[in-house]
Amino acid sequence: MASRTLIKYSLFAFNILFWLLGVILLGIAIWSKTEKGTLMDFNSMAIDPATFLLIVGAVVFWIGFFGWVGALRENIRFLQVFATSLVILFLGEAAVGIIAFVMKDKVRKVVENEMFDAIVAYRDDSDLRDAVNVAQRTFSCCGVRNFTDWQENAYFKCCNEGIESCGVPYSCCNMELQVNLFCGVKIMDYDKTEYCPDEKALYVPTSHLKPGYGNGNTIYDTGCLITMENWFNNNLYYIGGAALGVAIIQIGGVWLAQTLIHKIRTVSGGYMRK
Repeated sequence: MASRTLIKYSLFAFNILFWLLGVILLGIAIWSKTEKGTLMDFNSMAIDPATFLLIVGAVVFWIGFFGWVGALRENIRFLQVFATSLVILFLGEAAVGIIAFVMKDKVRKVVENEMFDAIVAYRDDSDLRDAVNVAQRTFSCCGVRNFTDWQENAYFKCCNEGIESCGVPYSCCNMELQVNLFCGVKIMDYDKTEYCPDEKALYVPTSHLKPGYGNGNTIYDTGCLITMENWFNNNLYYIGGAALGVAIIQIGGVWLAQTLIHKIRTVSGGYMRK
């Protein structure tokens, strides 16, 4: 009886936390939909992050609800739904990981295209702009492959007459303490007659970067795609450990549910024999 009680309330506590996580994710997603339209409304992205959060939150809420109600009420059907949902979630995560590993070149290309789309739409959405700035500051990078990728944006394209012409956002600048919003302005020297024929801007290569700006002195000249890949490779063991930890938690939840189901059936069978 003690063992059954321990399993019951361990599963109950596990699912209360799981359910609360779902509530938090749902709250963030609903807030973003109602208060801000959509959180990080990336028109160029395959899925709106707010919608993604809404889906994930709903799934977590669903699983947690069936788990804690099933444990508290010792309801076998609810526990079976909980265990089955966790198994499906686990298999889905494993499938995504395998597909990403097998098709890593294609995944890399998709990510690269999304990053270029984010550069193009940088000035069109404030949430997108903030996300890009945070990414560049966090990973000490600029652009996708290098800083010249910002010429894909109409505001930073060389040959236009704007103040940001042939420049990069301030988040590309190597600033430890004080933020200078104009540190990335006019960072390249180039001949307009060569690169701006008939008002059609050509790509100005990295060799035209002004002296003293490169090698991280003033701006980060390494692209974010490369920097993020390096970060992922350098932290592969930690990422793998975190994924293993999540898998163990999910498998543990399934084990607790199945063990409690078995004990409930054993007790019920004993009462029926009497």
